[in-house]
Amino acid sequence: MATDLRLAYADIDEELFDVDQIPVTSRDVRSVGEMLFDVDYLARQLLMDVGGDDAGTLLRSWPTMVAAAEDLWASLPGRRPGIFERDRPITRLSAQAATIAASLSGRKAWPGQGPTNPRVDQMTQTLLTAAALVRRYGAEIPHEQPDAHRDLEAARTRLMHGLYLTAHAVNVALHDKGRDRVNDARGQGRLVQLAQHHSPYAIAPTGVWVDRMSACENIARSYLADRFAQALAGEAIGPVDDPGRLAQALANWDIQSHRALARDLDPSNILLITRTQGLIAGASMVLVDAAATSGILEPSDRLVPAIAEAGRSWSNLASRWGDLAPPGARLEEPLARAAAEVRAAYRQITHDTTTLATPEVIATRPGLAQATLATLRAIEAGSELAHVVAEKVDTPNLTGPARAMSRRAHNDVEAGLATPPTEGDVVWVSPADILARRAVTVPRPVREALSSASTATASAASAAAASAMLAHSNGGSHRPVWLSAADNAQPGDHFTPASSPDHGMPCRKSAAGIDRSAPVGPLR
Repeated sequence: MATDLRLAYADIDEELFDVDQIPVTSRDVRSVGEMLFDVDYLARQLLMDVGGDDAGTLLRSWPTMVAAAEDLWASLPGRRPGIFERDRPITRLSAQAATIAASLSGRKAWPGQGPTNPRVDQMTQTLLTAAALVRRYGAEIPHEQPDAHRDLEAARTRLMHGLYLTAHAVNVALHDKGRDRVNDARGQGRLVQLAQHHSPYAIAPTGVWVDRMSACENIARSYLADRFAQALAGEAIGPVDDPGRLAQALANWDIQSHRALARDLDPSNILLITRTQGLIAGASMVLVDAAATSGILEPSDRLVPAIAEAGRSWSNLASRWGDLAPPGARLEEPLARAAAEVRAAYRQITHDTTTLATPEVIATRPGLAQATLATLRAIEAGSELAHVVAEKVDTPNLTGPARAMSRRAHNDVEAGLATPPTEGDVVWVSPADILARRAVTVPRPVREALSSASTATASAASAAAASAMLAHSNGGSHRPVWLSAADNAQPGDHFTPASSPDHGMPCRKSAAGIDRSAPVGPLR
């Protein structure tokens, strides 16, 4: 019997150290307003780095995103029976998207059936989660009050702006797709009739889709015209009612990023990790500035420049891993959720409605001392994470999209970032692989430059970590130089150590009185 018990405990111990068996330590506690802001953020990111290879996946994802947006729009309180003038744009947009969905389902030509776009799918899921939350708690929102009415109008505007940015990103991808087809044809000595409307590259088979997506984009733009800035000024600002939120978000991010790196290599996950580390560096500079303004942190002429250099290095490394991520690559949901919570937790402290708050305003917010400590610890942890990411460069059989690899290889050689070949000009990726859009082995110049960028990031992250450690310790005594948490605490404040996040979230009330201990948050 004793032997059986020992075997049973041995099985449990194995599960405890299995990265696939470790339970998730936090839930999605974002409010509806934070979710809508995150959709806007993701749409901006999509627009910045979209390419022709993304056109097909974006088209397939677009109707589903519009359907989720219409569901959320209909769930918002204060909607009148029938078709209200304010609701006409989302109704027209839904009709256009339904037409696109019907054309895609019965079409064998490009783009046909295939995978959807993971980034648009992430936005769609966020909208669906927000709609479910509004349906559950929307009755508690006093929408007849002026402040709540303005906040709801800001939510509709934010939602439509996310759709507008996404529609524009689809159009950009379609134009890039047409340009790639024109360049491929010219490389083979064939002539292509350029389009006479929209742009010269809106050629078949992308031309018809450019027309339909342009209609969607114009509908969203007509709603936003002359109201965007005014409507967003009415967004409600929720109080910082959980000083330990940022510490918990960063602790969970550290766990999820290491889990993702411990599994099989996935460039899309590494891209998200490097981008988020760059965001942490940028937000840390804001918090450090505010902490120095308020006297919580002693001024330092080394800390901010070191963090800034680390942020630039993380962003440069992210652009390189972005080239390796294949179109349609899926993100791990826990990793994406942890990154979204980090963004929301930082924004709650650093932003004032739609703009960055001044250091003087941030200095008055509760929990700044704890947030500063948490963000400096995250900078310290970034050094070890940078070395883990750097090790991934040595992964054998590393591949990437042929077109992106070809461009990056030639650019790195011309920029002097990689050793030029002794035999002169070299075709690093065959035209056949580019035309067929295959995944190819990473060319030597790309791997060489990626390795150098990884080494530079590790070095910059280590320097930032050393500066962060000096900032919150006094020489070898490790005595904090800022005011203790108790010196800045308010009655009723609860502090959670960054190294041990809570498994359950404290009950938090918004200005509207909605319980924020639910799986997702309130409107703001």
